[in-house]
Amino acid sequence: MKNCLLLITLLSGITVVSAQSVTDAGKEKTITIPATGVAIQGSLLSNSNKEKVVIIIAGSGPTDRNGNSIAGVNCDAYKLLATALVKNNISSFRYDKRGIAKSVVENFNETDLSFDDYINDAVTIYNYLKDSLGFKKIYFAGHSEGSLIGMIASAKTNAQGYISIAGAGRPINMIITEQVTRKSAAAGAVTDSLFTILKTKNKIDSVPPYLLSVFRPSVQPYMVSWMKYDPAAEIGKIKSPVLIVQGTCDIQVKVADAANLAKGNKKAKLILIERMTHVLKDADADCTDKDLSTYHNPSLPLDIKFVNEVISFIKSN
Repeated sequence: MKNCLLLITLLSGITVVSAQSVTDAGKEKTITIPATGVAIQGSLLSNSNKEKVVIIIAGSGPTDRNGNSIAGVNCDAYKLLATALVKNNISSFRYDKRGIAKSVVENFNETDLSFDDYINDAVTIYNYLKDSLGFKKIYFAGHSEGSLIGMIASAKTNAQGYISIAGAGRPINMIITEQVTRKSAAAGAVTDSLFTILKTKNKIDSVPPYLLSVFRPSVQPYMVSWMKYDPAAEIGKIKSPVLIVQGTCDIQVKVADAANLAKGNKKAKLILIERMTHVLKDADADCTDKDLSTYHNPSLPLDIKFVNEVISFIKSN
């Protein structure tokens, strides 16, 4: 799927690729896990401790395991998070979503992609880490679109805990309509009407050129499968501990979304982080000068409070 700020082969065996690198805190191993119609490739960063592992789920669009995108995002957010975790004796598995980077789908057709495919892939990864690698406590940490994927996967498994990072608290049609409306009230009204048609007919016959990135024919089936989920309802189905983290300088997901998620799960811990942007790094105090630049600078560190809150949550659960 193409990314924008507006929304921002069934295999028989498991292959562990020999490629391996050593960081200052642990070993990173490339692993390939078979799922329906795709071989999911990801990076396991570990110091040989099989106690706790976090599955890091990427956000929307062509976002890879490190948090970068061919659409122009180069921030290494997930790689930096994985490094911080292993330094605290917590393993992680971050991966390329199906159809992205190394998780190649042969004869890929966007029309065939469903939001449920991503959920099923996350559950498959959970089962592999548990049954094949022997990890005892497995957590999901979903960023942006990955937040909803992670919360549904958490409810479907026996996950030890769940972390929502900059996750929407409303159905995606509401989020996209709001984002378009901020650019143009007229375009927002058209967007809302097109979503109404998509809900009732599962198809839109005529789309204005300026909204093709959202409603192009090939992505309409995916949108239908995505907007049927209400994050505030889904998060309430999770029985394990929940952490919700949201930055105040996020231009894609708002503090109100985090509040909606917290209302959906009364036991969840909600943390708001001043100045943090959507890519988990710090903007200036007024949320302007450095906001977009955080998307393009992998050398910038993650917000330290964000890192500490995630580590503290995992260590205490």
